[in-house]
Amino acid sequence: MKIVPTRRTDYGIRALIYLASHHGERSKAAEIAEAMDIPAKFLHQVLQELQRGQLVASRPSRSGGYSLTRDPADISVLDIVQALEGPIRATECALRGGPCHWEDVCALHWVWSAAQQALADQLGSATLAKLAEDDRALASGTKIVPTDSHRYQTRRKASPV
Repeated sequence: MKIVPTRRTDYGIRALIYLASHHGERSKAAEIAEAMDIPAKFLHQVLQELQRGQLVASRPSRSGGYSLTRDPADISVLDIVQALEGPIRATECALRGGPCHWEDVCALHWVWSAAQQALADQLGSATLAKLAEDDRALASGTKIVPTDSHRYQTRRKASPV
C-alpha cells in the first residue's frame, strides 16, 4: 500500500520548507522553484492554494514575494495537507461500497478510522519548523538517515555484499 503525499502536497511542503528556512523574508516564486526543484507553473497554483489556506501571504511588487503568515513552529504538517488536499477523514467506505452488507458501516470501519486518526495525530504533531530543521541537518550531513528510508533501502540493495 502506498501512502505518500500527492505531487501538489509534495511541492507545497517543499515550498514551505524553503519559506521556513527564510522566515521573516519574502521569496520570489522563481527562487523557490529553482531551489526546491519545483516546476514554476505548478508552484504558482500551489502557492495560491496555500494562500487560500492562510499559510502564506504574497506581496506583489519588485520587492515583493511570498512569506509565511505565521511562525513555522505554529504550522503543522496537518495544516499543510488539509490546505492542499482537504480533510484527512475519508468520505467513502474503505471497501469502496462492497462487500458491505450493512447500511451505515462496514466491518473495516473501526480499524480504518483508527488508522486515519493516528495519521492525522502524527501529521498534527509535526511542525514546519521541525521539517525545516531536519532538512538543514540532512543537507549538512548531521542527521542520520534512518534505516527504513526508501532511499537507504535502495542503496543497500544496489551495493554488492
